[in-house]
Amino acid sequence: MPRPKAKRTFDTLRFSIEAEVEYPNTKDSSKLIEKHRIIRGWDISYDGSLSNGSEYKPKDKNKLYWNEDCIDQIKEIIGLIKAHKGNSGNGTAGLHCHIDMSQFSYKEICNIIKAFIKQQNKIYKQFNVLKCRYDYAQKIPKNTLKYITENNIKKVKDGSDSCRDINEYLYERQYGLNILALEKYNTLEFRFFNSSIQISNIKRAIKFCLNFCLDNAKGGK
Repeated sequence: MPRPKAKRTFDTLRFSIEAEVEYPNTKDSSKLIEKHRIIRGWDISYDGSLSNGSEYKPKDKNKLYWNEDCIDQIKEIIGLIKAHKGNSGNGTAGLHCHIDMSQFSYKEICNIIKAFIKQQNKIYKQFNVLKCRYDYAQKIPKNTLKYITENNIKKVKDGSDSCRDINEYLYERQYGLNILALEKYNTLEFRFFNSSIQISNIKRAIKFCLNFCLDNAKGGK
């Protein structure tokens, strides 16, 4: 994992979102998914955790940064969802935000994870995380802190099976901050947000994640 070649800023960090929504029973989500599969730069798919819904996320080559184009893309997706009466469901649907870690060292990633564990009670309260979301975005036990080391995070990134013998958090994805995304996407995935089809809520979540990573990478807070 290379160290950054240029100074990291709010505008140079890549991110991605996964917006889960439910549709009324009068709508066939599978038909909506097929109909709108060609939306520029976005993938729309069925999510097994939803009753009658779908998940919207940017395709791999669609590199999102905090700029006018990215916000316009998200607005278009939200507009489509609203046009078909999509909603945030009963709590099973969620909003996930991935932050690219290619500009961060293993030590900095450890600092971000540790900061989240220490602050998660305040964060969950800040975003009014619904209790029904906890099954999909569990809080991380405080005793996990001692296992957040550069060596262990590297093992997670490399997909090492030895993580199963260290601590559950290192091989289970259903936490508020999912580190298993490092292996597949080279990201940290913030999973705790309630689903929303309000652009202001989505922007708030993205800004929080970007700032959280930037502010806590160096540690010492």
